[in-house]
Amino acid sequence: MKIRTKIAFQFSLIVALILILFSVALYFLIRNYTKGEFTNYLKDRAETTAKLLIKEANVDKRLLKIVDKNTLSTLYAAEVLVFNEKNEIAYSNTDAETIKYSPDLLERIREQGEYVGEYKEKKVVGLVIPNELDGKIYLILAQATDTYGDAKLENIQNAMIWGLVIAITLTVILSFFFAGEALKPIARINQEVSAISGRDFKKKISTGNNRDEIAQLATNFNQMLSRIDQAFEMQRSFVSNASHELRTPLAAIKSEIQVALEKDREPEEYRQILHSLDQDNQRMIQLINGLLQLAKSEQGDTNLMHKPVRVDEVLFEVQEELLSQFDDFSIFIDFEEIVEEDENLTVLGNRALLKTLFNNLFENACKYSSNRTAEVRIKFNKVNVIVSIKDTGLGISAEDQERVFEPFYRTASAANYKGHGIGLSICKRIADIHKGKIVVRSELGVGSTFIVVLPHIS
Repeated sequence: MKIRTKIAFQFSLIVALILILFSVALYFLIRNYTKGEFTNYLKDRAETTAKLLIKEANVDKRLLKIVDKNTLSTLYAAEVLVFNEKNEIAYSNTDAETIKYSPDLLERIREQGEYVGEYKEKKVVGLVIPNELDGKIYLILAQATDTYGDAKLENIQNAMIWGLVIAITLTVILSFFFAGEALKPIARINQEVSAISGRDFKKKISTGNNRDEIAQLATNFNQMLSRIDQAFEMQRSFVSNASHELRTPLAAIKSEIQVALEKDREPEEYRQILHSLDQDNQRMIQLINGLLQLAKSEQGDTNLMHKPVRVDEVLFEVQEELLSQFDDFSIFIDFEEIVEEDENLTVLGNRALLKTLFNNLFENACKYSSNRTAEVRIKFNKVNVIVSIKDTGLGISAEDQERVFEPFYRTASAANYKGHGIGLSICKRIADIHKGKIVVRSELGVGSTFIVVLPHIS
């Protein structure tokens, strides 16, 4: 079901229910008022007859009967009977034989003193009135059919039914119209989105009046397009840079092989060429490993197992591995405060990725420091465990600090050092996966401090 149809249907249903409930309530209100009005009329007729016939001794019964007969042709033709204590008819405004009543009804009226009900499809009002002149008790019975009231209620009922049918029909038609008008901006957005190709994410959709929810939807969609375009640009840049970085050692290997094959050489020369080939091959292996790590980190945290990991244990493991691999490296790890609870240094993460993160930072700090030394400090607060890695290297300019975490980006001062510009981008992605962050503080000629902030489990 289309949204337009669903909105129109739901709105029509709500309006129809409201109209029906209102009409039913109004009808029963009018019905109760009409019946109450007719009951009061019968009660007034009974009380008037009792007053004239019983309490006024000088009233002529024959004259009263003539007056009552003349009023039977009016709108409410009420039949009035007066009974004595023996339930004998003392007065009737019409022929008594035509009036239907029962002894049980009379007894019920005498017991209750006043009775309002229906008998033989007629409205009945009964009153028990004592005569102060002779001390006798009389029973007044008034009954009639509310022909006018019933006709009025039937007309009101028919008018309400037709009114409901017409109102609901108009509601359905207008709801479809207004739902279509309300959804026009979405239809326009849909058309504009359909026109955006898979190669042109720079195209944006119109945001309309920039005030309502549709405009906000268009704005969010444009922001999403920008992020997708940025991701594709990063992917294209990654492929281009990776191809360039891989081509360099491959070209060197190809050149060295071609030189070796030009003529016969001494074993020592071949040994030098093989040594050079081994260095180029090692360089390519490091680059490929870095690319694999970057690709693995880009998978996000959906395919990774996260378990409690002690950050200080990871730091000491990385320290031991690097010191055994590089004899001239020095790595000092220190705690800024005493650790009383293990949870303050424990994060929920992937141990292998965390080792890659700190391995890259430790190795960079030692590599770019003139004394080949990295100073590592550990501290924590109520939310995070914080690891800072300080070096005394070349430092990074403020402009370069904004781009230093981009894949394959290398500062001008780092051009003389071996590397491919992948390590820091891997570090940032790993920190993001662990819902943390990595920042750099640096000054040219003084050194840099990389700060890793990870939420601990406490």
